[in-house]
Amino acid sequence: MRKIYIKEKLEEIEFPVETLSLGDFDYIGEFTAKKTRSQDKDLYSSVGCFFRPNYERGLLIYSMISKFRIDSFLEIGFGRGYATFCAAKAMCDAGIDGKITTVDPNFDENFLKQLQNIFPPAWFSKIEFVQGPSSQIIPGLEGDYDMIYIDGDHRYDAVKNDWLMCKDKYRKFLLFDDYHMPTKKQKDIECSRVIDQIDDDTKELIIMDRRIFFDDRRISDEDIDYGQVLLRNKDFDTKDYILDW
Repeated sequence: MRKIYIKEKLEEIEFPVETLSLGDFDYIGEFTAKKTRSQDKDLYSSVGCFFRPNYERGLLIYSMISKFRIDSFLEIGFGRGYATFCAAKAMCDAGIDGKITTVDPNFDENFLKQLQNIFPPAWFSKIEFVQGPSSQIIPGLEGDYDMIYIDGDHRYDAVKNDWLMCKDKYRKFLLFDDYHMPTKKQKDIECSRVIDQIDDDTKELIIMDRRIFFDDRRISDEDIDYGQVLLRNKDFDTKDYILDW
């Protein structure tokens, strides 16, 4: 599987980081993705309480939607909505008449109401919130999607089931969250076991977490041992959008 860093990937799709307003993604992340360290963690004392995990995924999703004119985006796993709102911003900024379908077992209605006072109504107009387990919802969704983002339950059986339900439903791209290499072990994060079983020569491991946004852990590119994996539908010709993939 090819390995590439996020800055290089953005350059490759002709959407270099210099063309993006990082503050926009920082703003979205402030309300949907910023995390807090507990006081018992060593980094809490040495570098601080708050951190910004993988805001770069928003840059990638925004750039892919903008560059490849993604007008249907299926997300498994809303979480707090960072990827969803980066996708909505992309469609609005690029003038794409599209829809984002985000599937999650639980949506916090009060949280969403708070976000309606923060983010533009135009973003919300792009989003369809579908509540329920992906195993129940996905089989009932009609048609295909330009891009699918699998970021739900990260345990092996759940990831495998999401893949099997989605592998014939993406016209352009599919993105997996949280691919961990053998050097990184984390409980209930088993996406790599599924991804490694997929026989697809378009697979790319994109190393991205805190490679553009500040990394208070000071981990070098060489020492990052996880990322996200992008697949391309082989029938989709990227040459219609960029000169060289």
